[in-house]
Amino acid sequence: MKKLFFLTLLLLTASVGFSQSYLGWVTKQVNFRQGPGTDYGVISSLKPGTQIFIVSLETENDFYNIIDIATDKEGYIHKSFVKLGEVVENNERGMFTPSGKTSTYNPEIEIFNNTTLTLTLKLNSETYTFSPKQKRTLTLSPGTYNYRASAPGIIPNIGTEYMESNMGYTWQFYIVTERR
Repeated sequence: MKKLFFLTLLLLTASVGFSQSYLGWVTKQVNFRQGPGTDYGVISSLKPGTQIFIVSLETENDFYNIIDIATDKEGYIHKSFVKLGEVVENNERGMFTPSGKTSTYNPEIEIFNNTTLTLTLKLNSETYTFSPKQKRTLTLSPGTYNYRASAPGIIPNIGTEYMESNMGYTWQFYIVTERR
């Protein structure tokens, strides 16, 4: 019984923590809302063809949690107005570079936004905003973090990292452009 409970808990944790993200676009003019329902305020109106980042295919009241890639605003739109595109792969290489042992128990991450854009960094359920060229150190609890880094006009970078106790990390946000 104990093994079955642990296995169920492990599977539940894995499915909640690692949902798949997608690119997509809006199919018709739609209200982009603050929450998953028509009773939530409207952030803006999205035009057909607007490129979006779909956080997960899990819906709440048939609404997807999305990011408008052009503005980097997060909100909700009804799933009937969404056309799915490519899967956004998790960054398997990791994002945070270990910089050495620290004297503090909690891991510290020195983050530098090396762009002219505002960076949004989500670590689990906590959201941090960095101004252009801003450098700041975050102190976290040791453990596993799902991260999402985004900025206006940029497809979000997503992944999972383990932050070790007594360790320092660094990360520099910069933009990579590709020619196709």
